[in-house]
Amino acid sequence: MSEDRRRAGQVAARRDEVLRRWIADEVHPFCAPVRAQLDRSGLGRRGVRGVEDLGRLPVTELAELGDGRDWVLQPTADGIRATGGLELRARLLLADVLGRREGFVRRDVDLPYKPVCWTVDPVPGQPPLFVGATTTDLDRLAELGRRALAVSGVAAHDRILCAGTDSGVGPLQLELGARDAGVSHLSTGPDLDPELLRSAGPTVVAAAPGALRRAVEAGLPEGVRLLIALVGPATDASGLRALRRRSGRPVRLWWAPAGVRAAWATCEADELHTWPEHEHVEAVDDNGRPAPEGRLVWSAVGWRGSVWLRVALGPTGAVDRTPCRCGRTTPRVRGTSRTAASRRGVRA
Repeated sequence: MSEDRRRAGQVAARRDEVLRRWIADEVHPFCAPVRAQLDRSGLGRRGVRGVEDLGRLPVTELAELGDGRDWVLQPTADGIRATGGLELRARLLLADVLGRREGFVRRDVDLPYKPVCWTVDPVPGQPPLFVGATTTDLDRLAELGRRALAVSGVAAHDRILCAGTDSGVGPLQLELGARDAGVSHLSTGPDLDPELLRSAGPTVVAAAPGALRRAVEAGLPEGVRLLIALVGPATDASGLRALRRRSGRPVRLWWAPAGVRAAWATCEADELHTWPEHEHVEAVDDNGRPAPEGRLVWSAVGWRGSVWLRVALGPTGAVDRTPCRCGRTTPRVRGTSRTAASRRGVRA
């Protein structure tokens, strides 16, 4: 077995173990909408042993999530006592014996499970989708932000200027990732002011494609070496190739379709990398069965706050699980809808 296949197999095994425990100990007990889906499909609490078992669930349309605020883990002391995982039930029992229920709720319920940060994903033709993140989710998002910056070629010596966008989770992920990576980071309003660009002296500029285009037309400072296009649910990624030609600089894409918990990032080979330890991305046909190319469907793995399984993201595309030309082994999304930029992939 090649080293690449061995590493990919190890990641898949760890992901499946996290998925199995997470659904049995947290999702089924604490998220009523997903529990109903699991029970109707016959999977119940312990039927999911790996991502292949998720295929027994029907595909959920974004419209079925409503505004998303009911699709969060909501543990209570009574719920933990009745259906929680063994370890959590044991801690509750000990707290009750010692008369420390209030401390248990604060430490073991509110701290790990309460959404403390919400992002809003615009969804065409329906209400926006609220996505809740807990403190543990934010730690995970910081890790994925750091990794996304590395995928995009950002180094510790860079200075990032990030303009606010409507791109859902992308700007937050970039800010948290920059903090973890020790990269200097400045957030501004939605427009890239030419004077601020000159005075801040960034080497990396991150913004929505339209703001990047206007900044390029106004003239970028010579010190800017890399552009990051933050593309969210309501943003069209087409035109990034032209942006690269006009700017004379590499353009990396961070794309977060509505409902995805962490933006995907393109590498130097212009391949859009996903996060296989933390999600399962698949392409399905109209009947919800796996297909080489089709509707992109997303499932969370191990997240708290907002939880959904097998949600159709809207765009169509394919998932390439072979090693990338950049040397990484993470699966890549190759889009085919208008949201993506070309038939072969989401190209910058």
